Amino acid sequence: MRLLFVGDTHGAVDLDKLRQILPQAQLTPRDALIHCGDFGAPWAAEDDEALRWWRALPYKKIICLGNHENYGWIMRQPIVRRFNCRGWDLGGGLFAPFAGQVAHVGGRRLWFYPGGYSIDYMLRQPGRDVFAQELLPLDEAQRAVDRLLNGPAVDYVLTHDGPRAFILEQFGFPIGPPRPGYWTHLGLAPGSHAHPALLLDQLYHRPDKYTRWYFGHHHRDAAQGKLRCLWQQAVLEDTRTGSVEVLMLPA
Repeated sequence: MRLLFVGDTHGAVDLDKLRQILPQAQLTPRDALIHCGDFGAPWAAEDDEALRWWRALPYKKIICLGNHENYGWIMRQPIVRRFNCRGWDLGGGLFAPFAGQVAHVGGRRLWFYPGGYSIDYMLRQPGRDVFAQELLPLDEAQRAVDRLLNGPAVDYVLTHDGPRAFILEQFGFPIGPPRPGYWTHLGLAPGSHAHPALLLDQLYHRPDKYTRWYFGHHHRDAAQGKLRCLWQQAVLEDTRTGSVEVLMLPA
């Protein structure tokens, strides 16, 4: 079985990069596409062209939700159990695991932590294009991380944001807690929800808990050690042979 890891397609906005990469991957119905967030379909309605395109793909599709997601729509979708874990059924074979869930795919164990902080929140309208659900409540977030820290190791960590330490080392971004105006804008109690990058540092310093970690969010491609941030690149892994191939956009 082959697993294709991608990130940040933002509805139809950046979907062309995936359309260009898919012919290289040559996925079959036995294979799976794993999305690292900012899936963004449907974005502004109950249905759109991007969602229909995704639903028509003939292979398994697992989404680690990001911050640019239509959570108003997602939260109304059926909750199901698939790949030995719980999440939302987004139709057409699309599945979005809950935080802390471990999916079993092709003999591999995949741990998911969705969500991210919208730094442009002030330009967005709550309930329309930014949602409180993009950050998990502190206790729920910590339970999700503790499930991995206190349980068996997994083959893959799949998140939308990455750990603060990696982002600072690779990109020089000094990530801190959400700004005071964020809480007011989203109608949340200050400090009540977890910034993923800060929380995920707990896992970054426990490399014994995972074999590889894929994430997106930062619109850059970078790799160091077990971690890889995906933007214009995708990664194709074969669970039978163990091969790992980085796929690039055609020149």
